[in-house]
Amino acid sequence: MKRFAKALSGLALLSLAPLASAGGVYIGAGLYNASVDEKVDSLNFDDSDTTGALFLGWRPIELIGAEVGYYDFGKQEADNGTKIEGGAVTLAGLLSFELGPVGLYGKAGVADTDFDISNGASKDDDSSTDAFGGVGATVDLLDKLYLYGEFVHFDNDAGVDMIGAGLRYHF
Repeated sequence: MKRFAKALSGLALLSLAPLASAGGVYIGAGLYNASVDEKVDSLNFDDSDTTGALFLGWRPIELIGAEVGYYDFGKQEADNGTKIEGGAVTLAGLLSFELGPVGLYGKAGVADTDFDISNGASKDDDSSTDAFGGVGATVDLLDKLYLYGEFVHFDNDAGVDMIGAGLRYHF
């Protein structure tokens, strides 16, 4: 339920983007492969899931920007059947370099991470604030529409890695 509330909050935030009058505002969404290959509290996780992400960003100048987003980690399962499901609300700074129609960027920031943990009948949850970062590339498809691909790592207990692609629209 917490994930649904966060996703709904993210969608509400993204719906405000067309009202922004400041230059450099963009929204984006993509599909990701979220994977965990870690030992967490004596449990071995080696699983992946196809998930999604949404974000809203602002680039006041071409070189730098800021971005708020939501990354869904999907469902991951450990060797003993323990399942974790979660996501993160993020705030990041961006550094980008444009090479004509192709751009390269790096992002780093903080992620408010929430996991629901279940093993049979027992359920628990875990929340933390952790660092995250990633690198990516964009290709200008139309004047304001970009295709992007990125790799993002979350420095939480599960060590979630995400690789994905999507679309970004600049207002």
